Amino acid sequence: MGKSFSPTLLRELENLDKDPDSYKSVMRSLKSYVKDLDIEAIPIFVAQVFETAKIGSLSKELTVSLYEVLAQVHSVKIVPMIGSIMQSIVQTLASSAGSLQIQEACSKVVLAIARYGIDPTTAEDKKRNIICSLCKPLCDGLSSTQECLTSGAALCLKALVDSDNWRFASDEMVNKVCLNVAAALEGKSQANAHMDLVMSLAKSNPLIVEAYARLLIQAGLRILNAGAEILEANFQKRLAAIQMVNLLMKCIDSRSIFSELEQIIEKMEICQFDNMACVKDAAYEALQTARRITASKKSCVKSPASVTGSNFRSDCMEADSFYGDEDHSPTACISPEPQTLDFFPGYEYAVKSPILASQPSQHSKYS
Repeated sequence: MGKSFSPTLLRELENLDKDPDSYKSVMRSLKSYVKDLDIEAIPIFVAQVFETAKIGSLSKELTVSLYEVLAQVHSVKIVPMIGSIMQSIVQTLASSAGSLQIQEACSKVVLAIARYGIDPTTAEDKKRNIICSLCKPLCDGLSSTQECLTSGAALCLKALVDSDNWRFASDEMVNKVCLNVAAALEGKSQANAHMDLVMSLAKSNPLIVEAYARLLIQAGLRILNAGAEILEANFQKRLAAIQMVNLLMKCIDSRSIFSELEQIIEKMEICQFDNMACVKDAAYEALQTARRITASKKSCVKSPASVTGSNFRSDCMEADSFYGDEDHSPTACISPEPQTLDFFPGYEYAVKSPILASQPSQHSKYS
C-alpha cells in the first residue's frame, strides 16, 4: 500500500457518509479490507480512519467500529497504535452529542483491544501498560466539563473494568479511576454511566473503592434529594443511584460506612412511595441491606479490650457474610477517613490513597 492512503479505502470511507442506505455493503467491503492489511499498513489505516472519524457525521459509530474489527483480526499487532486509537476514541466521544450508539461503538473498541491486544505470551509489565494506555485517556475524560465526553468515557471504562483483563490494571490506575468518577459524581456530572462504573469498580476492586465509599454513597443520596421535577423526568437516574448505594453496602466492608446507614435508611423509606415500581423495589432491597447491616453492627460493637483478631471476626461474621471469604484484620474495623475533593484536580494524592499505602496489590475476590 506504500506510504499514501489507499484510494480504495478513501472511497469506501467516503461512501459511509454519502450513502447511509448502503452502509452494510460498504462495511462488508471495509471489513474485508481490514483483514487483508499487513503489519506495515496498519498505522496508515489507523491514521485514515482517525481523520475520517473527525469529520464524519452519520457514520461516526460505523467508522469507529473499524478499530474493533482491526483488534479482532490483528490482535497484538495493534498494540503500538493504541495511543492513536484512543485519541480517536476520545475525540469521537467529545463530538458524539451524547449519542448512545456512538458511545457504545467506542466502548466495544476499548473492550476489543483489551481482549485481543493481550495474549498469554505478553509480559506482565506489558499487560499492565496496555491496560493503562486504554484507561488513562478515558480516566482523564471523566474530568471533562463536556457531558458527552465524561458520560462516554464512563461507559467505555465500565466495559474495560468488566473485562477479564482488567485484573492487570495497577492499583494506582484503579485508584485514579475511583478518584475521578467520585469527583464527577460530586460535581454536575451525574450520568447513569458514572454510577454503573462505580458498581463495576465495587465488584472488581472493593478494597480500593472502600476509601471512596462514603463519598460515593453521599453522591447517590444527593441525587435522590434532587427536585421532584428532575426525578420525575428521569427515574432511571434515581434507580441507578439506589442500585449503586445498595451494591456499595454489599461489596464494601460495612464497618467503613456505618456513619451513612441512618441517612440511607431514611432515604430508602421515602423512596418506598415512588411512582415507579422498579424504583420502589430497588429501594426496598437497599433498605433491607441497610437494616441488616445496622442489626449486625450492634453485635460487632464491643469494648476495645474484648476485640481481638479471632473473636472480632467471629462476632462480625454475620455482617460480612455477603462480602465473600476474604479475611479482614482487626484494624479493618477502623473506617478509612473519607477522601476530600480538594485533592481531585491533581493525581499526586491519588497514588497515596490509604488503601494503596497499606495494600501491596489487592484485586477483587470477584475476579
